[in-house]
Amino acid sequence: MGLIPNEVINQVIDRSDIVELIGNFTALKKAGRNFKALCPFHNEKTPSFVVNPDKQIFHCFGCGAGGNAIGFLMRHEHLEFPEAVRFLANKAGVVVPEDDSAVQSPSRQLREEILKVNALAASFFHGILLTSHEDDAKIARDYLKGRGVLLETVQKFQLGFAPNEWDALLKYLKSKSITEELMLKAGLVIAREGKNGFYDRFRNRIMFPIFDVQSRPVAFGARAMQESDGAKYINSPETAVYTKGRHMFGLQLTKAAVGKLDRIIVVEGYMDMIMPFINGVENIAASLGTALTIEQIRLVRRYTPNVVMLFDTDAAGQSAIIRSLDLLIDEGMNVRVATLAQDEDPDSFIRQHGAQEFALRIDRAQPLLDFKFDWLERQYDLKTLEGKSKIAQELLGTIARFKSEVAKYELTRDLAQKLNVPERVLLKQAGQSTGQPPQHPAFALSTPGVEKVSGAAGVGQELLLALFLKDPAWVTAAREHIGPEDFADGFTRQVVDVIWSLAGATNEWTVNDLLMRLNDESAQSLVTRLINIEEGKLTDPARIFQDCIGKIRIKKVEQDIRKARASNDIEKESQLIKERQLLKISS
Repeated sequence: MGLIPNEVINQVIDRSDIVELIGNFTALKKAGRNFKALCPFHNEKTPSFVVNPDKQIFHCFGCGAGGNAIGFLMRHEHLEFPEAVRFLANKAGVVVPEDDSAVQSPSRQLREEILKVNALAASFFHGILLTSHEDDAKIARDYLKGRGVLLETVQKFQLGFAPNEWDALLKYLKSKSITEELMLKAGLVIAREGKNGFYDRFRNRIMFPIFDVQSRPVAFGARAMQESDGAKYINSPETAVYTKGRHMFGLQLTKAAVGKLDRIIVVEGYMDMIMPFINGVENIAASLGTALTIEQIRLVRRYTPNVVMLFDTDAAGQSAIIRSLDLLIDEGMNVRVATLAQDEDPDSFIRQHGAQEFALRIDRAQPLLDFKFDWLERQYDLKTLEGKSKIAQELLGTIARFKSEVAKYELTRDLAQKLNVPERVLLKQAGQSTGQPPQHPAFALSTPGVEKVSGAAGVGQELLLALFLKDPAWVTAAREHIGPEDFADGFTRQVVDVIWSLAGATNEWTVNDLLMRLNDESAQSLVTRLINIEEGKLTDPARIFQDCIGKIRIKKVEQDIRKARASNDIEKESQLIKERQLLKISS
């Protein structure tokens, strides 16, 4: 891809709002002049991810990730630099000049083409459901009305209907100049066995488009209208834009409410999500009929760590919850489980009992260990030694996944009471000792992923760099006395080297100019961390500047003294010692 001019990149950054951008991916909450959130790049329970709207940067004090809007997109969406710039440019209305020699990466081009053809297919199915006079389409509309799904809901979720024909979509897409090869790669058609040609994958089915959190159509779910049409539900195959277990149905519509309410209700199917949503339950999403995967859990965690599971009461639904629980604990989520009566699901429950009773069921959700205990009690006979041992073994395995030793101890004690077993027996089986101090990642003092200089010298040089970032005027003053080579830490030296280069060209460089020229993520992280340094540490900038410059100059003179001594240059050594004394007096 051809180089994008710097002035265009600067326009893109100037016209982009990093708060709005990051708010599309994780729930931001105002914290003074900044915004805070749970970091979308690592597992945490306490928000340490800060977005600075004044400087248009972000920084996580937990994992060290930091940068500007372009850097965020590159990290979060795994984009190359030009792709991230073009994405933001399109949103900001900035025209990026095309280079004749520019060649888009094949994989990126394919993803964009599939998203385009999916959007066309969604529009086609939606139009058929809304306007077709065919009997099958009328039956589909009547079915949805019978389930309480009215026009507004059909439009909000872009529901559709696939005609009961072998090539209706294929013909439509051909009329839009879409190749059969691309239709196949999008999973919309199937190649005929032993023959040339293709036929529609979805026929005589109500269509549920599946969107990513950016509201891009990545796949489809389809419900059969007749038993003779095969499986009740079928989904798109995996494609360049869709991988099973990575998306949550409806989350593109509810992510803001999930963040605001700081809780998500996770259900199984399309209608299980749609019916509560249209009845006022805004913080809900569906797992698309499967147990939650690691990818789905991490997607949810961008918006909240608090999850209420509400799956069907049949064996498959309950087993899906059990399979998800341990993964949720591993990812640091706070989990509760809501239950319904036998043969009820969220869709039927809310239609029969209403939104208020639904909300009460959610509020009465069980802690995950209580739910798992009840489930295990139905699998094993608690009155027998073997059954009690099995339950203990299963639950101790779940408890062991908690990172907090205090939580492990408390949960083990609760389990001992439920099993009527002495506490020390379970503690021994779990390999625990009541005298052990808690060991938890939160007690770690270092920031992972960020290289730091040890000792006062490193701290002082970081404070000096923080001054440079706060006010470029300090750079002008510093360049008279020191250079990048005087900074001990590699990342600090790299940042200062770029600052010196920028300052040599203009006095009006910005933090974003600096970030755009830093290729190393650790160096970018250092910049964003120091931009967000506590104001209390820079209350006397002139004094900090004088102290830091003085110490660097003294260190340089001491290095020269050692060199003079090694070469037996007594006169030069004496001059340097006097210079050192003067510097110490003045600093």
